[in-house]
Amino acid sequence: MNWSFGLRSMIKSSIRKSILKRRLALSEANLASLSSSIQTRLIESDYFIRAKSVAVYSPINNEVQTEKIIAACFEMNKKIFLPKLCSTDLNFLALKPDSQFQKNKFGIPEICNSEAEIAEHIDLMICPGIAFDSKKNRVGYGGGYYDRYLTSASYKHLGMLGFSMQKTESISVDSFDIPMDFILTENGFLN
Repeated sequence: MNWSFGLRSMIKSSIRKSILKRRLALSEANLASLSSSIQTRLIESDYFIRAKSVAVYSPINNEVQTEKIIAACFEMNKKIFLPKLCSTDLNFLALKPDSQFQKNKFGIPEICNSEAEIAEHIDLMICPGIAFDSKKNRVGYGGGYYDRYLTSASYKHLGMLGFSMQKTESISVDSFDIPMDFILTENGFLN
């Protein structure tokens, strides 16, 4: 490991800790209210309206909730995909009303239907994240699952949902980090 990579890794780890601590301190009422506002803004956006397929995450650790987005996809007959861990990689599986779930090794609910459709192209990919900066860089949980997936995936728009308190001054990026097309918070779009 070279010196600069190690330093960036330590800085990202510190950002993860401090921002995650703030996010975990959100009350249930605040989480619900802010999440609802962010989801509504996304659903009313051109990104969402024009998308025929949408990928979201199953929220953990007080991430912006996604249930309104999922419901809107079903109402508007859009394909909706959720991530599934496959060893050290991600696949995105189509969510159906009768999909079965089980928790993965991180406690995140995943579709467990073996016959579920795997995404070949996603119009709107929403990534989870712990922190972001004004250049639309994100810090995830540190496993690199999304970065590895996105290097070979076919998608049109890439975004992150977050709360304004997750914004940090600057994120040191590595060659494998992929910036977002937009970040959406309760204050609106950063694009």
